[in-house]
Amino acid sequence: MTNQSDELDGTNIFDNWNQLIQTPDGVQHSNTELDLSELMEKPQKTADYWEELFQESNFGGMNLMGLSYYPISIQEENFFKKYTLAKKLFIQDVLTNNLNDLRAAGISEENIFYLTKDILPANWTVHLKYPPLYGGLPEPDNMVLIQCQPFHELIHDFINRQLLTEAGIGHPKTLYVPTPTGKVYIPEGAWTGSGGKKKADRSVMAGMTQSALQQLSIKTGGR
Repeated sequence: MTNQSDELDGTNIFDNWNQLIQTPDGVQHSNTELDLSELMEKPQKTADYWEELFQESNFGGMNLMGLSYYPISIQEENFFKKYTLAKKLFIQDVLTNNLNDLRAAGISEENIFYLTKDILPANWTVHLKYPPLYGGLPEPDNMVLIQCQPFHELIHDFINRQLLTEAGIGHPKTLYVPTPTGKVYIPEGAWTGSGGKKKADRSVMAGMTQSALQQLSIKTGGR
C-alpha cells in the first residue's frame, strides 16, 4: 500500500498543533501516547532534562537542536503550495543522489520505482526537520524521508511534551527537536550515512536564533 506524496503530513503552520504533529491517515498510533493530565501538572523542564531524555531515547542518527520560536510569515495556502513543490523536488533529489540510502533504509526496488511516480511507500512520510513555528521553511533542505512508525511519531511525541503546559498548548521560547542528519533516515544499527554523531556525542544547540539557523543552513548548503 502506498501514500500519495503530495499529502501534507504534519506541516500545518498555524494554531492547530494537532495538525502539525499528526500521523498520516491509515497509520495506527503506537503505545507512546502522552498522559496529558500527568504532563500538564509538571513544571516546565530545563534544557538538561530534554537532553537527558533525548540521550535515553531511540534517536540514533539524529542530533538534538534547540530552536528559537520564530513563526514564519507565510499564508497557509502559500505554505501548502510551497511545501508540495518542495516535496517533489526533494524526492527527485533523493532519487538522484541517495539511492543507496533508500536501500539501506529498507525501501524496496518496487517502492523506489513508485517514488519516481511521486508515491511514497506505506509507513513513510516527508518530515520537516525544523518546525515552521521555529524557523523551518518548506524547502527541500529542511526535509527528510522517514518512517512514520516509530520514528516520526517518536519525534513528535518528544515535541508534544514541550508544547503542553498548565495553560494548554504553548510555544516555548526554545523548542528541543530531534533532527535526522541526512535526507533519508536510517535507524541506528543499519545507519551508514555521514555527518551524524554517536548517541554519547550528540549535543543540544540551545536557543538558536534565526541568524544562527541561516548560518547553519549556509554551511550545509541550504537556504
